[in-house]
Amino acid sequence: MPTGRQPTEVISVSLPRDLVERANAIIPKTRRSRVIAEVLTTFLDSISRKKLERDYMAYYAQRSAREVQEERDLLAEWELSDEEAWAILEKEESRGRRAAR
Repeated sequence: MPTGRQPTEVISVSLPRDLVERANAIIPKTRRSRVIAEVLTTFLDSISRKKLERDYMAYYAQRSAREVQEERDLLAEWELSDEEAWAILEKEESRGRRAAR
């Protein structure tokens, strides 16, 4: 029984037989449902990322040449040089933060 504050939800999904047979053959029974749930979650996340990517592509395709140039100019103004990046890292290290690797 879950002890967290979030309610649980049971979802029923039909999977292809060959997938289930393969899972039964290679995944220990006690971990099978977690592995399958993780695979399905990853799949659903990838679908939503693809949709977001398509939405961004549609948005950027609709912008005028002036808007595109303004954004490029703004990004060029904010371009971080290598020296600035190293200075930031050195400043963090001097404050006791973990060194970058």
